[in-house]
Amino acid sequence: MAKLMRCTFCGMLQDEPVGVKACLRCGGELEFEHGTSRGDKAAYVQVQMELDQVAAPADQNTERYLLLSITTPGEVPPADSTPPGKQRPPLDFTPVVDVSGSMAGGKLTQAITAVRQALNHLHDDDTFSLVTFSDEIKTPVEPVHIQPSVIADIKEILNGISHTGTTNLAGGLEAGIRNSKLNIQDTNLVLLLSDGMANVGETDLEKVGLIAKKARNEGLTVSTIGIGIDYNEALLVEISNQGGGRFYNIQDEAKIPIYVAGELGEAAYLAAKDTRLILEIPEGATLVPLSIAYPVVQNGNKAVVELGDIPCDTELEIPLRLALLPQKAGSRLRVSGSMEFTSPAGKIHKQNINRVTIRFMKKGAFEIREGLVPAVAEKVFSQLKASSLLKVNRTRFHRPEEMDGEAKRNLENLREYANKLGKDRSDREMREVEMDYQNLSSPMAAKSMTMNAQRIQRGSKDFDKK
Repeated sequence: MAKLMRCTFCGMLQDEPVGVKACLRCGGELEFEHGTSRGDKAAYVQVQMELDQVAAPADQNTERYLLLSITTPGEVPPADSTPPGKQRPPLDFTPVVDVSGSMAGGKLTQAITAVRQALNHLHDDDTFSLVTFSDEIKTPVEPVHIQPSVIADIKEILNGISHTGTTNLAGGLEAGIRNSKLNIQDTNLVLLLSDGMANVGETDLEKVGLIAKKARNEGLTVSTIGIGIDYNEALLVEISNQGGGRFYNIQDEAKIPIYVAGELGEAAYLAAKDTRLILEIPEGATLVPLSIAYPVVQNGNKAVVELGDIPCDTELEIPLRLALLPQKAGSRLRVSGSMEFTSPAGKIHKQNINRVTIRFMKKGAFEIREGLVPAVAEKVFSQLKASSLLKVNRTRFHRPEEMDGEAKRNLENLREYANKLGKDRSDREMREVEMDYQNLSSPMAAKSMTMNAQRIQRGSKDFDKK
């Protein structure tokens, strides 16, 4: 079986070409990928690093994008799946449900149905609690270990939950996190469901986001579900990103149980826990993520990107902006690294990430598309558009007086990158982006676009289309 070769410039893995050993995509140098051939399953979590443009002008500050693609299997291999005698590692599930007046009717009924059905998927080793919030914060179900008799009691309690009052979302979130921390498990999911604007207690987007960030640092995952068209999608995205979870937008209340079950399944059946990328970057370079969901800690030429927990059957694309200091013509800078994660069975894995290379050319000989890798640039541009829309919408809610300036800056940055894809493409894309920004004034359109942008960044799934 023929072995594969890896481009040391753009990072593409490919069959060994016939004749000259040059990359079929960017013309870069190739080397054999040791121990890798078609059908190899050496690592059950796959990672690949690619570069959007392998050339850069000398003697000036330069930015290039790294694209890290991570793929997890539908099932974890038996040796890494779970401890002996268990179906999966134990988890803590804490739903935090909005019961304000606006949830009256089908929304609250479906939310309670979703919690009731979720109980059927919990195991004896799991723990559970339920928090409800309106202007009051209540804990109808205190943290408890799951048993058949306990489930029957919880379902009886669910029958008595009713709607009332306004929306103290931050208070509900804090209570859910506090309850989850009482029974720390292998996986700890706090899932907040709301249909309205936070109007009691802390409402500042950044401060509420920091509550979720602290929970993530303490081993919890915080995800959010927005229902209808009257909630603040920017706030729920902030919570989920800071909390290392996912955000879902539901217009049809009948789908609430589908998405609660789907997100619980994502947390219950993980492929990799505590995943991180450790990248060796050039001296003086700076690495910047496009999403706060993937924080970067840099110390000199070492940068650690925290990815957190990754579910099974997931494809993630992590774009990272690499800012480089001026280099002499003929210089070459390389980026390499490794990925570390813990399997559900508790095994720690570490695997190398292929390296990529940037070569510097005399400014006079450099053109805007020099060394461009179109397939990677297309993916990076898609990520840039998603990131820009989320930034503009965040500003719309958090600092509305700055929205026009934020939109202008993002358009300028997008156009600069889109020009690499060609003028006609750039003009067409910019018209579409401007239209998207305008459509943010429509609540339904804003929520739909936000959900799509989050799917691009976070690899979250569309459960009702499975």
